[in-house]
Amino acid sequence: MDLDFLSNFVFENEKNTEVETKKGLLKFLKQIGVDTRFISFYQKNTILDDSAIDDDVKLYIENLRFSKFSKKRTNLFHKYYPNIEVLRSSLFQKICSRASKTLANSLNPQSTVLIPKIDNKDNDKYDNKYNELLYIVLEPYSRKYAINFIEFNENISVDDFDSVISPLNLNQEVSHILNDIFNGNGIEWDKKFNLSKFYNFDNLDINGKDIVFPFINVPEEWINDFLGVKTEYEVDYNNIIVAESFMGFLAEINPQFKENILLASSFLETHQKD
Repeated sequence: MDLDFLSNFVFENEKNTEVETKKGLLKFLKQIGVDTRFISFYQKNTILDDSAIDDDVKLYIENLRFSKFSKKRTNLFHKYYPNIEVLRSSLFQKICSRASKTLANSLNPQSTVLIPKIDNKDNDKYDNKYNELLYIVLEPYSRKYAINFIEFNENISVDDFDSVISPLNLNQEVSHILNDIFNGNGIEWDKKFNLSKFYNFDNLDINGKDIVFPFINVPEEWINDFLGVKTEYEVDYNNIIVAESFMGFLAEINPQFKENILLASSFLETHQKD
């Protein structure tokens, strides 16, 4: 395919657009052969609308092969959008691959999904970076499954959404499991459905709403590495939280132990409820 010819044709037909928007940019990508279902669009402060794009826009490749966003197409894209960064991070793609295994079975097409608040006024706060990454991973599902995402606010009503995103990651869930075991109380299967740490629902009754866990199979180490957050994962014999110290110990023996614990826990939960 002559990409230069195609892009010139596309650009000639789009150049009369006075202000470029997210919709226009995604249309351009599609016309040069990029599958935008595997590309994440992110722009600070305007994440849930089709506002005019600016230099804050970033494109994240979630799956390089399926997106067809080759280096040639990237160079062609930059010919017309020179200030928009395209991230080809292999670590980000690993995070998205893990998340997709959960999302494929958890999201209902054309549903409205509640996501945690992203406070762009405090970009240095870890929770904001974390929630930002969470949304970036989710964003392409607005095209894959026609999902409508809404950001949490204090005036939210239960009628406004069908399901809720939980930011719970693999480390946090395994820590819960190990703490339950070490406390001798047995595993509390429903503990993961407690969203009080992530949302201030107050008296809002969300019983009956589906809860989706995009990061439950994603190690926190991967997330922190991608966010550039320096962390040390080591044995801490003075840690009063036994599970965290034990996780540091197991990490030195078997790097896959968290995945194995979650798999075993999910197996036991399924058969216990059956």
